[in-house]
Amino acid sequence: MVEVMGKAIKICENVYIVNVEILGLSNWLSTLLVIGSKGALLIDPGPTINIDELLNVLKSEFSDVRIRYIALTHIHLDHSGGSGKLIKFLNDAKVYVHPRGVKHLIDPTRLWEASKEVLGDLVYIFGPPEPIEPKNLISLEDGSTIDLGDITIRAIHTPGHAPHHISYIIEPFNILVSGDALCNLFEGRIYPVSVPPFNLIEFMKSLDMLSKFKYDYIVVAHFGYVKEYTDILIQRTKDKALTWALLIANMITNGIKDPKEVYRKLIRNDLELNYMITYRERHKLLEGSCYRAVLGMYQNVNELISKYSTLEKALSVNN
Repeated sequence: MVEVMGKAIKICENVYIVNVEILGLSNWLSTLLVIGSKGALLIDPGPTINIDELLNVLKSEFSDVRIRYIALTHIHLDHSGGSGKLIKFLNDAKVYVHPRGVKHLIDPTRLWEASKEVLGDLVYIFGPPEPIEPKNLISLEDGSTIDLGDITIRAIHTPGHAPHHISYIIEPFNILVSGDALCNLFEGRIYPVSVPPFNLIEFMKSLDMLSKFKYDYIVVAHFGYVKEYTDILIQRTKDKALTWALLIANMITNGIKDPKEVYRKLIRNDLELNYMITYRERHKLLEGSCYRAVLGMYQNVNELISKYSTLEKALSVNN
């Protein structure tokens, strides 16, 4: 049974999802609070628009908790955008990020411009990221750990959704925090988080690597967590991503090159995607999120076919 405490969802002792509401929408981003004996850590505080409400929830429900660290799965605005604003309220907290993300947090100009291209007007709802001082940033190599005393956070580089993506394992609870390395999850339905620029080969390799371990919990960024049959969630994501890729490759081979037409045809083939569009995208904040996932997959599959002549050959050569 999910234990809800105000706007916090308890996963297990000292690990919570802080369920911040944006424009009347909750259950959209899994911001994690991990409370260790040496201080607390937030994973993915969200965009700038998130921060005031996030601070209010923390003050009202975790007033005795000192947050010393922020860890980012990646630097996309919906995950990291508010970090620069947040650390001003957290007594100079340290921000952990993939080495490739450091320069974009120090100077977020290119990040902001790239986000406009992918997200359009949604970036103005999220708000611009504020720069972070280099002294507050710590780059995380693959396998690096964050020591919270009785809790350890282990970083695993999981490219695919983004080249600078990190998943985390929270020990000793054996929680995988997958960020966008797996799927979007809504009422049991899933689809891969394959928004542009997406790399199918790296995505599948990351899933293969993650599937070698057993987890007691998996937390996905959008939204929530699973406690039982965690291996099935990873396998479902692998199957779904491969199915999408093969269907899209077949469409391209048959002359369908308009991504909007690819999207329409994929909807007819994927009832889970159809369900997500019908029920999950009712809120303005989520409009077009399914299309962006299909677009990223389409663009990368098209690139792979252009380079290798067939998707099957691309997957075989890069296995």
